Amino acid sequence: MRPGREVDARIAQEVFGYRVWARAKILMENPPQGERPLRTYSKDMEWAWEIVEKLKITLIPIDGGQWFAFVGPIEKQGWESPQALLQFLGAGNFNDCGAAVGEHAPTVICEAALNAIEKRKKQETGTEQQAPSLS
Repeated sequence: MRPGREVDARIAQEVFGYRVWARAKILMENPPQGERPLRTYSKDMEWAWEIVEKLKITLIPIDGGQWFAFVGPIEKQGWESPQALLQFLGAGNFNDCGAAVGEHAPTVICEAALNAIEKRKKQETGTEQQAPSLS
């Protein structure tokens, strides 16, 4: 996934539920505080962190300067401890979870969030396959 305005618009709409539109060639969004230019969620950690907080994403630095982002199941609002996360990962039930690995943390956060949302939508419509997957 490449960072960019399409990803930013999807995050605004699908994660936060904001309306996105163009005004004079500038993409806008409408959070509760009032309309504003669309945030650069996929490029700037300042805005990506809002996604982390909203979805309770686990972000872990890994070897080689990369990042691992993991969106847990809907009912999880964070982990009681690192051990609880490891136990969950070991169980392998990732039906409504999302994950991503990459070099740029904001992009990885967006990708994991969109993966989780896509899987949850498929579950709601009954099109989710039985095999669990992280992506």
